[in-house]
Amino acid sequence: MRTASLTMLVFVFLTQSPAAQVPMLATVRVDVDHLGKTVPSDFDGFSIEVDDAATMYLGPAGAPNLVFYQLLKNLGGGTIRIGGNSVDYSCWDPSRAPHPSRCHFTITEPELEGFFHASAATGWGLIVGVNLAQNGAAWALEYGKAVVRASESVAGSHLLGFEFGNEPDLFGSETRARPRGYSWKGLVDDWRSYVKAFKSDPLTRNVPLVGPAFDDESPAWKDSWLGPFLAGVGPENLGIITVHEYPTDTCNGDTVTIPQLLSEALMAQYRVRAAGWIATAGQAGLLLELGETNSSACAGRRGVSDTFASAAWGIDWLFTNAALGFRRINFHMDHAAYSAVFVTPAKSAGKTTYTNYVSPLYYAMLAFNSNAEGKSLLPASLRTQANIRVYAIRSPGGPVSVFVINKDLRAAGTVRVELSRRLGEGSLLLVQAGSLASTSVNYGGQSFSDKGGQLVTPATTVVHPNSQGEYRFDLPQAAFGVLTINP
Repeated sequence: MRTASLTMLVFVFLTQSPAAQVPMLATVRVDVDHLGKTVPSDFDGFSIEVDDAATMYLGPAGAPNLVFYQLLKNLGGGTIRIGGNSVDYSCWDPSRAPHPSRCHFTITEPELEGFFHASAATGWGLIVGVNLAQNGAAWALEYGKAVVRASESVAGSHLLGFEFGNEPDLFGSETRARPRGYSWKGLVDDWRSYVKAFKSDPLTRNVPLVGPAFDDESPAWKDSWLGPFLAGVGPENLGIITVHEYPTDTCNGDTVTIPQLLSEALMAQYRVRAAGWIATAGQAGLLLELGETNSSACAGRRGVSDTFASAAWGIDWLFTNAALGFRRINFHMDHAAYSAVFVTPAKSAGKTTYTNYVSPLYYAMLAFNSNAEGKSLLPASLRTQANIRVYAIRSPGGPVSVFVINKDLRAAGTVRVELSRRLGEGSLLLVQAGSLASTSVNYGGQSFSDKGGQLVTPATTVVHPNSQGEYRFDLPQAAFGVLTINP
């Protein structure tokens, strides 16, 4: 009888043993002493369509979206690029536009002031788009002067630059703003007239100019034209170089799936192309920004761009671009599937209210901004059979944060973290969902509601080093972990 009981007890112990149940998912090794590139403290931000910024995200001066303000402040410092396709159909003075019929949205003074009230309240800087499709430098200058006056009227606001137009490589095809055959040479001519106008006026001459904001999809505008454009306009006339990139697209009936979005091959191809852009900018003595980006062009895809897959992709995308050397990146929002925040305005009795919904991508931005911005990348190696990405970051003498991102469609298990020398105890923040297709996110046991835009302090788990100085934790499928280790 005792023998049978003992056998049963041994069987239960073996089947419940963590080592038997949880496979080794990945081994990470981090060099904690060799600091690499430093991530700017305002590295990631938002690109918002002009009309959406005016009517939903920021709101006019008399009806601000205060919850969205708080969502910005949660992320620390950042940049809002007010642009996108709408910049080239938005007009400050439609009646005097070279092509009035192309003015589909009128920017009013309260809306313009609303942009800068948001800047002052949150500490975020603004890059303001200027209509280039109209091809009227003198007409556009009047808007530029109004922008500067609005900025000067709101104490504490920050105007970072004027961006001329949006994706001019599509002017000769999709938008029909120029004749077919329009190329970078035509863009240089257009830019020169705008540069002359804006640099000649005392109100606008000191505001940096931003561009060319092209998306390199047109065959005539592939990567090799960035250099000639910069040379033609003159690097001295540019403050910031911007390009756009969406790694997948849903344009022209195309589709994108979660496996495609999370493919490592997709990221590897991008790294090669982006390195060329950064080298070109460096040769001109300028910094490069990914002025508009997101998971999938042409509004994204429901069931992919609004799921936890976008969070796993997003935090990998943030680190990838920081490691490449981009100055900033801006996730685009236009009330589409890929938006990090969805806003629905409503008017009642002359009062505007807003409902804000935080989507999975925002949680990736929050984890990155809270743990990585302002710190330096560390060398980190990875051994795994799964689709896992790992990054490590540290400020001099400070804690080491190790990000382990599970992009695999099925794998889960134990992560082992080895350091180049012994440090103290760690704490683990888990960001996870029920599946990669889930739209609900658990951020250390917490999630956002619309009320106030604030998140209760997320829970973390203490992780002690073992006798070999290793740290181990279990990483579920559809999750990423941030292990912060004290010095």
